[in-house]
Amino acid sequence: MKASSKFDYIIVGGGLSGLHLSYCFNNDKYFNNYSILIIDKEKPRKHDNYFSYWEAGTGNWDTILKNKWDKGDFFSSKGKVKMDFSDYNYKTLSSLKFKEHVKKKIKKNKKFKFIVDTVLKIRQENNEVVAVGNKRNYYAKHIFDSRLNSSTFKKIKNHTSLKQHFVGWVVKTNKKKFNKKSFVFMDYRIRDKNSTAFTYVLPFKKNEALIEHTYFSKDECNQELYEIYIKKYLKKYYNISNFEILKSELGVIPMTTYPFHKDSTKNITKIGTAGGWVKPSTGYSFKNCEKNSIQILENIKKARDFKIVPKKRYFFLDNILLGVLSKYNYRGEAIFYRMIKRNSTKKILRFLNEESTPLDIFKIIISMRSIYFIKVFIQSLFKRAL
Repeated sequence: MKASSKFDYIIVGGGLSGLHLSYCFNNDKYFNNYSILIIDKEKPRKHDNYFSYWEAGTGNWDTILKNKWDKGDFFSSKGKVKMDFSDYNYKTLSSLKFKEHVKKKIKKNKKFKFIVDTVLKIRQENNEVVAVGNKRNYYAKHIFDSRLNSSTFKKIKNHTSLKQHFVGWVVKTNKKKFNKKSFVFMDYRIRDKNSTAFTYVLPFKKNEALIEHTYFSKDECNQELYEIYIKKYLKKYYNISNFEILKSELGVIPMTTYPFHKDSTKNITKIGTAGGWVKPSTGYSFKNCEKNSIQILENIKKARDFKIVPKKRYFFLDNILLGVLSKYNYRGEAIFYRMIKRNSTKKILRFLNEESTPLDIFKIIISMRSIYFIKVFIQSLFKRAL
């Protein structure tokens, strides 16, 4: 075994969660003498998409933001709600800019090493764990693994699960059609009426915006369907029929109450989607990756279990909301309208950040006044999957 194959920590995957964790290790002086290897299965593709999140004050990524907003709109067939993001600005950045920024910082640290290889499996060997690569083996005291186990896909079917699936276009227009100071959080006016589906608009310039059509449902659609809804939306609400598509993105994000943290072991910690870092009820993950990476470092310092275990009350609430959307998918518009109409934006964002007081949680649940929540709550007592 070569000396260069042995590290204190190995991070398998150079995506969102792996880079967040690497960035936190790099910024914490406690780990100055630790050696860390990042194994990515392929060289970065020049494919760009966008990460969005909300945040109070100045954050780590403000210098590379595509844009940020302190105002937003929610539209439904029942009316419009103006949302105040002044306490928690809504922020968006490019995935390529994020990766370049983090890698530039990390590569200055000689304790870090990047390797392009495919990890075939991870095994325990005496007091070390081994990442078995296609090219060679890599040894560490602990491995952070962002890969989803093949067996996990089967297990997820036994839990309440949906998919957030979407297609987005960054469009450029000849005329100034967009208000770059405000964005569209959700718009339910043009959609498949049998599903929870909405349009999302992030204006970057007066003549450039990301328009995305998103579903929260069990099954994905033909790509052409999302694109039809985007074209209809642009025509009806912006009077745009001629435009240039600068970029396109499509994706599928799991929304599930499967307990991913149970896939972690003493010496192997699952991170990212594989660690349950995607918020089950919203599909947001960027801020969770940052918060959970910081928490992992704190756990290491205090000799606690490394893995991130979801808070019980929020895990329960995610299960109920997902259960309602799973059994009554067409009710999504009404549920989100009531939540956003009857509560301040700050209160909702704190709730989605899992930072609410018990009283605020109670008020938000009561504000939705839905018989479907009661039905699903009762069913959840007897069924794991809804």
